[in-house]
Amino acid sequence: MGSDIDYGAVDPPPEKSPTEYSYVERRAEIAKLIEQQGHPHGFNKAELGRRYGVSRTQIRKDLDRLKDYYTDRLGIDAKVESELAYRKIVREHLDNGDYEKARRALDSWNGWLFDVGAQEKAPDKHEHQHGSLEEAFMADLRNAAGKDE
Repeated sequence: MGSDIDYGAVDPPPEKSPTEYSYVERRAEIAKLIEQQGHPHGFNKAELGRRYGVSRTQIRKDLDRLKDYYTDRLGIDAKVESELAYRKIVREHLDNGDYEKARRALDSWNGWLFDVGAQEKAPDKHEHQHGSLEEAFMADLRNAAGKDE
């Protein structure tokens, strides 16, 4: 799946222009940007492409290789720890009655599962006999929070 390159250990030379970076240096800097942001979503691939003098397609490939890098590096222990952390965050939001924050945390968790290939992307909206599934989900969350006490 991945390579033996440790992008976290690579520091692009400060005197070197980003357009002259090797693919390893470019990916190392992008990895640092991902770590600063805390997730790989929302990067403007065209902007990154201009910064490094490469195409958006190349940036997409770089992001794919970095996803492999993180998946290989993290392994199963990190997946378990992430699940436990997300469950704790969701439970705290439910306990505080903040169902919207709980939903957003679940959305984030599901996005991460999709990114690491552990889950398929679900359609944005499903209809349920009593409205949308999102409305039914939120009602279930409110009911569950009330029953757990």
